Amino acid sequence: MFEFSGACEGCGETPYVKLLSQLFGDRLMVANATGCSSIYGGNLPTTPWTKDADGRGPAWSNSLFEDNAEFGLGFRVAADTHAGSPDAPPRAARCARSRARRRHPLGPAAAGVGAARPARTLAELKRRLDGVDGTVAEDLRSVVDFLVRRSIWIVGGDGWAYDIGSGGLDHVLSSGRNVNVLVLDTEVYSNTGGQMSKATPLGAVAKFATSGKTV
Repeated sequence: MFEFSGACEGCGETPYVKLLSQLFGDRLMVANATGCSSIYGGNLPTTPWTKDADGRGPAWSNSLFEDNAEFGLGFRVAADTHAGSPDAPPRAARCARSRARRRHPLGPAAAGVGAARPARTLAELKRRLDGVDGTVAEDLRSVVDFLVRRSIWIVGGDGWAYDIGSGGLDHVLSSGRNVNVLVLDTEVYSNTGGQMSKATPLGAVAKFATSGKTV
C-alpha cells in the first residue's frame, strides 16, 4: 500500500515505510513529521500511499516538525476513546473494548501480518447486521468500524526525533501509551540539504557542515 518511491534515487527510507504498509495494511495510521518522508509521502497531487480493491488503505497525515509525537499520541487517544467511549452504548462499548484488548500470541507485530483479515471480518459483521432490528444491533452498527485495532505509527527523521521534536517524543514515550515510533535516521537533516544533527557521527562531514562534527 506504498506503491512507489518518490524519494531521491537510492534512498534507504522508503523500504522501511513500505514494510509498515505490508505489515499493518489498512489498520495503519501514520503521523508523519515534516521532512523527507512527508515530501515523498504527500507530494500532491500524487501520493505513494494507496488503497486496496475494497477502497481501504492506511491513514496518513503530516504534522509540524516540532509536535509530531504529540500529534501521533492524539491518534492513539482518539482510537482508544472510540473503542471504549463512555458515551457509546454499553453493550457495543464492551464489545469494542474486548476487541481492542486482544493480543496476538506471537506479539503485537505479528497481529498485523495478513492485515486484510480484520477488514474481511468487519465486512462480514456489517453484512450480518444489515436488516437486523433491535437496540443491540443498532448500538453495534454505531461503533462497528472501531472494532479493528489500529496500529499507530509516529514517523520522522533524526532531525525531528533527536533535535527539534525530542522533548515531545520524550513526553509521548513516558506516557506509556501504545504507540510505535519509526526514526528514519540519515545522520543529517536530509530534507534541508545536509546540516548536522544529533545523530551525525563525531567527526563526520556533512554538506552544510564541512568542518566536521566536533562534539
